[in-house]
Amino acid sequence: MEPQLISVRRMGADDEETVKALAARAFSPLGSLSFPRSPDVLIAERGGELLGAVVLRTFGLPGSGRDEDPRGGVMLWLMVDPGARGLGVGGRLVGDALRSFEERGCQEVFACVEGYNSSSANLFAARGFTILSLGEQLRRYGSLGTLLLWFRISRLGGDVGHFLWARPGQLKPDSPALQWWVGALANALVLLLAGWRSNWLGDFDPTIMLGVVLIVVTLLGLREVAMWLAARLMRLPVRHRAWESAFPLSLGVAIALGVFFPAVGSIYPRQGVWSYRDLISKLGPVAFAGALAVLVFAWVTWALAGFGGLSLEITQWVDGARRAGLMLAVFDVLLPFSPFASFDGRRVWDWNRAAWGVLAVVVLGLLLVAVYPFVVAAQQR
Repeated sequence: MEPQLISVRRMGADDEETVKALAARAFSPLGSLSFPRSPDVLIAERGGELLGAVVLRTFGLPGSGRDEDPRGGVMLWLMVDPGARGLGVGGRLVGDALRSFEERGCQEVFACVEGYNSSSANLFAARGFTILSLGEQLRRYGSLGTLLLWFRISRLGGDVGHFLWARPGQLKPDSPALQWWVGALANALVLLLAGWRSNWLGDFDPTIMLGVVLIVVTLLGLREVAMWLAARLMRLPVRHRAWESAFPLSLGVAIALGVFFPAVGSIYPRQGVWSYRDLISKLGPVAFAGALAVLVFAWVTWALAGFGGLSLEITQWVDGARRAGLMLAVFDVLLPFSPFASFDGRRVWDWNRAAWGVLAVVVLGLLLVAVYPFVVAAQQR
């Protein structure tokens, strides 16, 4: 197969099942269940063989001070058959999608890409897209407009680790440090709500709020420092990126279930164009260091809460820190698959399965010691 023989056309009614089967091959059978039903799909084929597809949507852009009825477009799903990768199928689909949006008068075009999916990210970067930070989104569309944009591009679905790419792109340089601090404070709010909902925190007061902030800042700070030091040893220039789209899900889980679902972000190569496959030998050890720091935090706080001889009030706070460390360890290690594929576990899994196994055993040990007192209490009733 040669890229120049590839043709692109709109999907017909007879193509829907074939395109859905492609989604299962390109992503996963489970991932294909959320495939959006839309008639606005471009498919790439060669000699009648389906090679790839992209799902499109157009909508009215939110925000004030704009031209009358401004339009935006989004590429919801971009997928290429695994056997056709490297043939230029994705680039051809993106190019035709951009032309389609231009013909419909779209001033801005968007795509959501997993942080580890460097191949798709590079496709968009080569065509003038950049990641939009939350600050840039708020400047462009306002707070309500940003939420409305997320709704219209299906970004309010728990897409942990996805970044919002846009053309035209970022107008001002963003601040990785500011992203980290905003993310840490947002996670502190989530932990506070989870503690209130599950009744391990009392009434809200300044002391409790400050204590929760200190817990989260310490936990996430240790993780971030460990990753930065490992990246420095690997001579890999990195920066922090927040996963702002995960916070609606995180808040919902805290309020509904009383569970701390962390949306912690991660560090990424500083350069705009990079290859996950080429850098996994460095990103893997960096992720291992971050996950290991979380595990050390969780085990130390468990030991202090159980055997530290601390006062009841301090033990309560240490136990809260243990809970936060345990939940972050679970998501950061045990779930190396979609929609959690941008946590450290996926990078360690792709780098070294044995290293991932060691981390997983340590996390399972934490879960066992956390559950054991409840098992004993149940047996004594």
